[in-house]
Amino acid sequence: MVNVLFNPFKQKKGKIMTTTKQRIISAFSEAFNKYFYDELVIGKLAHHELKDHVRKGDEVDITMPGLIQLFDYDGGNLPTAEAATVSSCKVKIDRGKAFHFELSEMEEAMLKQASETVDVVNVAKDYTDDAIKQFAAAVDSSYANLYTRAGHYLDDNGNAITLTAQTAKDIFAYMQAKFQRGDGKGHTNWIDGSMLCVIPPEYQFFLGKLDELKYTEKGAEETRKGYIGTLCGWDILVSNNIAQPENGVFYPLFGVRGKTLAGGISSDLNTTFYTPEKNFNTCYKGYGLYGVGAPRADLLGTVKVSASLSVGS
Repeated sequence: MVNVLFNPFKQKKGKIMTTTKQRIISAFSEAFNKYFYDELVIGKLAHHELKDHVRKGDEVDITMPGLIQLFDYDGGNLPTAEAATVSSCKVKIDRGKAFHFELSEMEEAMLKQASETVDVVNVAKDYTDDAIKQFAAAVDSSYANLYTRAGHYLDDNGNAITLTAQTAKDIFAYMQAKFQRGDGKGHTNWIDGSMLCVIPPEYQFFLGKLDELKYTEKGAEETRKGYIGTLCGWDILVSNNIAQPENGVFYPLFGVRGKTLAGGISSDLNTTFYTPEKNFNTCYKGYGLYGVGAPRADLLGTVKVSASLSVGS
């Protein structure tokens, strides 16, 4: 649950801020915490940790999930134990998003009338939904720009690969082989059922020409948002936040769900409220902080592609 910092603001006659306003602040924070991760697309490649009492510029440790390699067993003695691949990634909390909005007395009354906490959170989501989407998009965009840290990279002799339906498919097969080969010492970077690729809508246009993915959109519970299907073992997600450093040039990302990237997010929204002069409505303001990192270059792949859309032959 998100920890909310309350402003020690006091009303006239020494009365501390009302329980209703405390409840509203808490509901907004809980709605953000509950629905934020559902809005991430590129962020599904990342392991996230909420961090308490962080300030902008702080550097935090993110402990990445361990990777353990299996080996054949013939019934004899086991070989010497191999150290589990567990790493800690330093992530700088160097980004933030602020909000500042006003609720009318009628809107506050609607939130006040919700009888159960879950009802208040659901009502609060109606007011925070757009902010949640914008915050998630900002985090996704930050992750997208980590393409420069990719350990598996493909281009056309320094130039962007021009997409066609066939080259779009071949890229998936190429990245599958690169991840399956791993470090060349028997340690594969491929984890069945956990491989994700995030592409821009322009790339989706070319995949839509394939019989395997012909203009279909399939729902998958574990990757609901942005999921369009599976190709060469990759679950494919679509995001318009994929990096586009040059016009028409994109860098789709390949990796392992929850293990490739790292994210640190403040566990509170630093929310306060006040009532402006000559106004009966209440204003709420606050901010959230975050940082991103790419700790596992060997679990991150990208391709420099260009996509020129045209309809017809």
